[in-house]
Amino acid sequence: MKRFIGFAVLVLGTTVLYGQTLDSAIRDAATEISGRLPQGSSVAVISFQSVSERLIDYTIDELNARLANTGRVTAVERRRLDTIRRELNFSMGGEVSDESAQSIGRMLGAQYIIMGSIETIGSQYRLRFQTITTEAAAIVYVFTQNIRSDSTLQSLLQGTGFLADYTPGQRAGTAALNLVLGAGSFFVMRDGKGGALTAVLEGLGAGVMLATLGGYRAFLSDWDEDDYDFGPKPTGMFDVSSEGIYFGMLLIGGAVLYGSGAIYGITRAMKYHKPGSQVTMADPPPFNIALVPDRRGNAAVQLSYTLKF
Repeated sequence: MKRFIGFAVLVLGTTVLYGQTLDSAIRDAATEISGRLPQGSSVAVISFQSVSERLIDYTIDELNARLANTGRVTAVERRRLDTIRRELNFSMGGEVSDESAQSIGRMLGAQYIIMGSIETIGSQYRLRFQTITTEAAAIVYVFTQNIRSDSTLQSLLQGTGFLADYTPGQRAGTAALNLVLGAGSFFVMRDGKGGALTAVLEGLGAGVMLATLGGYRAFLSDWDEDDYDFGPKPTGMFDVSSEGIYFGMLLIGGAVLYGSGAIYGITRAMKYHKPGSQVTMADPPPFNIALVPDRRGNAAVQLSYTLKF
C-alpha cells in the first residue's frame, strides 16, 4: 500500500511539474466539455489556432473523436466542416470572429461550437478550448491546460517556427550525462557554453582528487620514521597528527570543484531551452510578427497576415 501511495504521489508530482501530454489534455477537454453540455447536444469543432497545419488537423480530429466517444454529445463530422470551409474559404488554423463562428455553426446544424488554440508558456505549452452557443454566442465553458513537449507534439510541430522544447526525459538524460564532464550538454542540448563550464569544473575537481589520492598513496608507501618528524605513520587521510591532513584538504577541494560542476550541469539541463522554443510574439493587427530561429539557430523574423471575415 505504501509503495502504491508513493508511486501515485510521484506520478501526480510529475504531472503538476511538467504538465500533461497533448493526448491526455485533449481527452480531459472532451470529458469536461461534454459533461457541461446537455445530453444529446450537437457540437462542432470549427477552428484551432496554430502555426502547424498537422497539429491543427490532429487536434480537431482527436477532439471530435473523443467527444463522440463520450456518448453524451453528437460531434459534427469533419468532412462536413471541410465542405463549409471550402465554400466560405476560411482556414481552420486562423482566427475566427464570433459572428463567423455563429454562421458556421448554424450551417453545420450545431448547437455548440468549439474553438481552440495553443501558445508557448515558458518551456510548456498552453492548450485552450472555448465552447460557445451557436445562437447567442455565449461562452459556456473554457478549458485550459498546460501541456509538456513529448514525441507526438514535437512530430506535429516539426518544420514550423513553433519549436518544441526539450522533453522532461531529454532533460533528465542530459543531467545524468552531465556528471561525465558535461557530456549531456555537448551531445544532447548542443550547449557549448554550459557544457564547457561543467567540463572544466568537473575535470579540475576529478584531477585534483585523483592526484591527491595518488600522492597520498605514494606518501604512505615511502614513509620512513627516520625521515619524518611528524610522529607515527598516519592511519588516515584526515589524521590531524600527521601530514595526511594536507592531503585531506586537497581531496575536499577537489570534491567541491567537481560537485560545483555537477550541480551547475544538472541545474542548467533543467532550465536551458532549445534555441527558439520560446517564441516572442507581437500583434499589430492584422499582422503577426514572430521571432523564430532558422535552421542554424539564428534569430529570424516571421511575418504572417490574419484574414478575418
